[in-house]
Amino acid sequence: MINKISWVGTLSSIIGAFIVASQLFFLGYCFFIIGSLSWLVVGYYRKDKSLITLNGTFFLANILGLYNSF
Repeated sequence: MINKISWVGTLSSIIGAFIVASQLFFLGYCFFIIGSLSWLVVGYYRKDKSLITLNGTFFLANILGLYNSF
């Protein structure tokens, strides 16, 4: 199950990157949020503090980006 969550995180982050690069910021940040939350779950499950810290920071940055895209 955790392997599938990690792939959801990876794919949604890749899709989000291309969507933001296409200047569709609101939708791109939604994908980025899914990606960072997925990786937060993986980090928590694996007890990987560096992965939790990185994706927690990405999650907050993506929330800020989503807010600013309004």
